[in-house]
Amino acid sequence: MAITTIKYPYSYDSDTVFGVFTRKDFIEQKYASVGATNLKFIEFGQKDGVFMIHTSRDISAEIPGFAKKFIRPTTTIIQKEIWNLSDDPIKKGVVDVQAKGLPMQMSGDLILQSTNEGSENILTYEIIVSIPFVGGKLASFLDGEGRKTGEKEYEFAVDFLSKNY
Repeated sequence: MAITTIKYPYSYDSDTVFGVFTRKDFIEQKYASVGATNLKFIEFGQKDGVFMIHTSRDISAEIPGFAKKFIRPTTTIIQKEIWNLSDDPIKKGVVDVQAKGLPMQMSGDLILQSTNEGSENILTYEIIVSIPFVGGKLASFLDGEGRKTGEKEYEFAVDFLSKNY
């Protein structure tokens, strides 16, 4: 699958947005807002110059016929975000997402930077599904589902910021 870049603009500065992104209560509410269940924090917090957000959660989706052999309607997602902590106003990190029981990996880069209007969070990623013949089709399906979920998470974040800052 091709490398994809998505930009999420915020009307708040990058320090404020990063402060929200690294709040446990925000993460819990954000995932609940998109229907995730059984959220567990595997690792969370600041350590050795990075901020780690390592979670496990269950998500449900409507699975098309071609994918039912490979993907369950409810899947456990393991996600790890590692943000570098520095004085640089541009926050940089990496993200890795895996679906339990599926040879799939989504990995990418995170950038949170200031703009004239506030800030923007930029996610650049690639999804790879290691299943012969249908891997590309499954990756496209997962990308579409991920984009829908990402948009809902973004809408939640905008609403959360507007109510709390």
